[in-house]
Amino acid sequence: MKGSFRHLAAATFATGLLIGGLLAPSITNAADYVLKFGHVSAPSPEADDHLMAVFVKSYVESRSQGRIKVEIYPSGQLGNFREMLEQVRANTLELTSTTVDGIAGFMPEIQVTDLPYILRDDFVAEKLMESKFWTDVQKEVLKRTGNIRLVAVGNTGSWRNFATTKRMVKTAADLKGLKLRTIASDLQIQFVKELGASATPIPWNELYTALATGIVDGTKNSIGDYIPMGMAEPLKHIILDGHTYIFGFAWMSDAWLKKLPPDLRNVVIDAVQLSVGVQTNFNKSYQSLASQKWLDMGNTIYVPNETERATFLVARERMQEWYANKYGKVWLGKWLQAIAEAEAAVDTARKQALAD
Repeated sequence: MKGSFRHLAAATFATGLLIGGLLAPSITNAADYVLKFGHVSAPSPEADDHLMAVFVKSYVESRSQGRIKVEIYPSGQLGNFREMLEQVRANTLELTSTTVDGIAGFMPEIQVTDLPYILRDDFVAEKLMESKFWTDVQKEVLKRTGNIRLVAVGNTGSWRNFATTKRMVKTAADLKGLKLRTIASDLQIQFVKELGASATPIPWNELYTALATGIVDGTKNSIGDYIPMGMAEPLKHIILDGHTYIFGFAWMSDAWLKKLPPDLRNVVIDAVQLSVGVQTNFNKSYQSLASQKWLDMGNTIYVPNETERATFLVARERMQEWYANKYGKVWLGKWLQAIAEAEAAVDTARKQALAD
């Protein structure tokens, strides 16, 4: 796997895209290949999936000298996560980006990456992006699907936090009786139930309507996810419990990739792997801007104290036990080992930074 899921941001390149209005260079010569990129986010400079897609378009079209044309399909035009993954599997869609939602239908064990309150900070999460764990995931998904190749891992929204339309949440007890939207993941559904709420899986592009009409009382996403989609209107309160880090996955049709000549194959892989770095760094910087916009709309952000946070942490061990009982200990063990190695690497780097 090239670059071990390299996630260094091409900052200058990304800045150029933003200043240029997120426009890719025009290609005048006829393309030999077409790469369709479908995602669920709005076509907005504040939407990380779209920023990622525009980066891929600009990079691929310019580096391939127009031999590859990239078409972007935002806002779930081609379907939800699972539907687009099915298209990648069938080799009718070349590239899509998802969370655990969708891919869990093919490899339910990947939900281990969504176990709550298990990652201590951004440094560990980002170090995990370089882990051999993802090479194992890539091989397993490709084996099970026959054509869905994991090309890159990044961050698609920072940390998930509970957000509600009416009731402010300060402790786990405040979630009891609420109807919360989750992704289509058995683990996420069980996690919500563990905290006493009712879980309702709803596709991302249908969430605004579900919140506005009262189908659900809240959701569990990143604050940066809400602003581009206008969800700060029905939603009013966020508690920064940070239960899971939102890893984003770039999935490509293996058959399409392999039909490319080697030079173009490298261009495509480089583009996708660089794009998740752009996406990850954008999300980190955007959190403060999104938070201020959220507050400017009269909404609230609550930071739980240690005692309040402890009421949520009871779900940590319960969910690990639930996962092991349902999916076994193999992938749980791989994930815990990857986390331990990432923590050790981060701690070593911190000690070196402080050494005399």
